[in-house]
Amino acid sequence: MFNSQQGTLTSLDFMASDFKATHGLAISKQALDERFNSRSVMFLKKVLSIMLTTQYEKVFSQNKSLPFKSCRVRDSTRFKLPEKYENVYRGHGGVPNSNSVISIQYEFDLLTGKQIDIQLTSARRNDQQDSKESINNISQGELLIRDLGYVTTTYLKSVVDKGAYFLNRIPSQISAYDIKTKAEVNFNKVFKKMKRYNLPYMEMDIELGKKARIPCRMIVFINDHKTYKSRLRRTTKNTKSINCKVSDKQKTRLKMDIYITNASKDIITSDNIKSFYSLRWQIELIFKTWKSLVNINKVKNVKIERFQSMLLAALIWILANWKIFNVINTWLINDEKNKTVSIWKFFRFATYNKRMLQEIIFRDRSKSISSYLEMLISIAKERFYRETRKGQEAHIHKIIRLYTPLA
Repeated sequence: MFNSQQGTLTSLDFMASDFKATHGLAISKQALDERFNSRSVMFLKKVLSIMLTTQYEKVFSQNKSLPFKSCRVRDSTRFKLPEKYENVYRGHGGVPNSNSVISIQYEFDLLTGKQIDIQLTSARRNDQQDSKESINNISQGELLIRDLGYVTTTYLKSVVDKGAYFLNRIPSQISAYDIKTKAEVNFNKVFKKMKRYNLPYMEMDIELGKKARIPCRMIVFINDHKTYKSRLRRTTKNTKSINCKVSDKQKTRLKMDIYITNASKDIITSDNIKSFYSLRWQIELIFKTWKSLVNINKVKNVKIERFQSMLLAALIWILANWKIFNVINTWLINDEKNKTVSIWKFFRFATYNKRMLQEIIFRDRSKSISSYLEMLISIAKERFYRETRKGQEAHIHKIIRLYTPLA
């Protein structure tokens, strides 16, 4: 676990030497390599599973009238693997060196910090399939925020049926119908009306899907020109790869941010929609941390059991430090009110100083995890706090508003 921060780039020779230095026991490279097998993979999967079910949870308030009992954010990250892994982790093909790609599906709760799910799958299992297969673990009263790739009418209907709430942008392939006239929404007219009257946003009660007809609210914001051009370039590139062109209808929708939710105005006001959805980007920051600091995507051509063991060990290390992060973050929130801990700053420190925790666990019993936490808390106020760009709303303010019942 403590040698997993460089992925499989960490050599067997180094790990054998570290084992000797840490425990005073000798092991050969060959013997260590033999221990990377199906049993070690199974063991580490079990450890990871146990860690997901035994987590530190601390909510911001004990108020029983809170609008949501949790706010779950789910997304996936992918990276290429050596081609010899393709029988287990198949890629999409067609792109150089993409015959083997792993997908990590990840979900956590913004309100408690609890990590809900981690799934390691082939990239052939896309987000829509994951959305269909992960429906059963949704509970009443939860708010789910997911990327466009997860959103289907089947998923949305399941969320409604379970008494939960969704907050998403609307995919271009799902049609929207005015709940009063039953006619399909003309987004070109919506865009022109908003421009004409200089509206900050426009809200409509709609039904989603030609057949499903799922009732919800739709809130529309106009994008700035830079955002529109960026999305148009990306969409043009994607459609060109399948020999298609961007339609005028698609271009109009790209000019707008179109959000959908089944939460009433009493729970999420229209002017909060965009701000709350932006909290989804926290998971992108987490993935960046995993790749840039923990290096989970650095894979060399080793036997697959060694790769799987090292990746699982890295995720276990991440979960262990995430628990520590939550303790410090809760302290900073309670002590400073307007500050939260930066995920990037904390994990950068934890990565560079990983030996401190290893010393506590394996060597120096006079030092406890409590003293380690006290040391981290003492520097968190000055070094770990999340900075907010000028003109932007602080992350903690969004969380507090999300978790505050409306009068």
